[in-house]
Amino acid sequence: MGSQADEKLRAQRLFAEAQALLHIGVWEHDLRTNAIYWSDELFQIIGLAPNEVTASYEQFLARVHPDDVTNVKAYITRGRRDHSPSAIEYRIVRPSGETRTLQGRMRAELDEHNTPIRLIGADQDITETKELAARLVFSDRMVSVGTLAGGVAHEINNPLATIGAQLQILDETHPDAGTRDARAAVERIRKIVRGLAAFSRADDEVRASLEVHRVLELAINLTGNEVRHRAGFVKQFGAIPPVIANEARLGHVFINLLVNAAEAVPEGNADRHEIRVTTRTDAAGWALVEVHDNGIGIPRDLLGRVFDPFFTTKPVGQGTGLGLSICHGIVRSLGGDITVRSEIGAGSTFTIALPPATEAPRKRKTSESPRIEAPTRGHVLVIDDDVMYASSLRRLLSTEHAVTVVHNGREALARIRSGERFDAILCDLMMPELTGAELHAELAVSNRELADRIIFITGGAFSPASQKFLERVTNLCFEKPCDISELRDAVRRRVAAAIG
Repeated sequence: MGSQADEKLRAQRLFAEAQALLHIGVWEHDLRTNAIYWSDELFQIIGLAPNEVTASYEQFLARVHPDDVTNVKAYITRGRRDHSPSAIEYRIVRPSGETRTLQGRMRAELDEHNTPIRLIGADQDITETKELAARLVFSDRMVSVGTLAGGVAHEINNPLATIGAQLQILDETHPDAGTRDARAAVERIRKIVRGLAAFSRADDEVRASLEVHRVLELAINLTGNEVRHRAGFVKQFGAIPPVIANEARLGHVFINLLVNAAEAVPEGNADRHEIRVTTRTDAAGWALVEVHDNGIGIPRDLLGRVFDPFFTTKPVGQGTGLGLSICHGIVRSLGGDITVRSEIGAGSTFTIALPPATEAPRKRKTSESPRIEAPTRGHVLVIDDDVMYASSLRRLLSTEHAVTVVHNGREALARIRSGERFDAILCDLMMPELTGAELHAELAVSNRELADRIIFITGGAFSPASQKFLERVTNLCFEKPCDISELRDAVRRRVAAAIG
């Protein structure tokens, strides 16, 4: 007899442990006596203590999210009426204000007359599971958007580089042509596209020493349209140390905060509203970035929840509630912190604190000194699969050098192997058939001196392999559309070194 009692106690204990491990609470509603039973885990899920309240239908409905009450009532009615198992997903609001998502299942127990006498149900807390699934979907979507954005950036940069080069030619041949506005427009597009390219790169987990102001500027360029129609924009940049971070992920944080700040400001009267970005170094030497708006503010009772997954103050359909949660995760993964201060009617300030890097940021090699004012005439090989841009480079450089243009790496390699001499090579990094990196590798074996004369040009579609290649070699690299004067001067130095 004692053994059976022990077995029963053990089974009850294991059942309770299983509920706690799986976050499943069970309940029973006796339809004859109206008696309701909740397991301890169900009390825990709902956020109540068994000794504080008595289990009841009313207590349960009081904890259901207001937007889900109608569906939950229909679920209970359906279970009693249809006599078949049913399921539902709904939200509850704990007394603390925390929202949790539950998945419920229920069936009716029938008597010999096929009449329901008892409802038996189980409700599982799936909040973390839903959050993970949403993050994976969001991440997959961002990867897709990032891949598309990177390709778009590359496709825009090539014709943009051609326009910039043609404007340079026009300036040189017709000094009074009045190209200043057109050149300013090209520069504005270049900054926006450069931001797209930087924040869409595939090396999501690669971290390096970064200049925070550079990443901030890229984010500001990308969100400029969202901001300027709602508020005036103020930058107060102070001295801050470099930080160890991933450029795309840190940029995502800044973009999210800037867009949120813009959306917190009511539409209209943009001249009376302000979004301010401030940077400074705190007493501990950390880099601080503050994004402030003088918008509507966040109620005090909601401040503690702004970084919770799925929490949003935006209307239904206008926010996933994941933005600030993801930002919080990114900043914390960098060893930093993100906090918020807010006051109704006065606006909000989000502050990011990041520890300083121990090494200086690496800078892409785009220039050397001193400048050469009297160029030596040489033979320059231009390799670029964009025909229009290659033609523009020919026109720009042919006043000082003999220029040969080819549109793929294999033709360039064939000319070199046939014995043609080139004093400098301008080579696109990303090309079909044979990339710039692959051409460099071929020449590094057969003609190391010529490999060193290559100056790379890229439209900005960097693969992780290309990034590592550029960090490894000493060759200069220019991003389209580049400063033509700097590019021309780099060619002059390469030619002078080869001939001199």
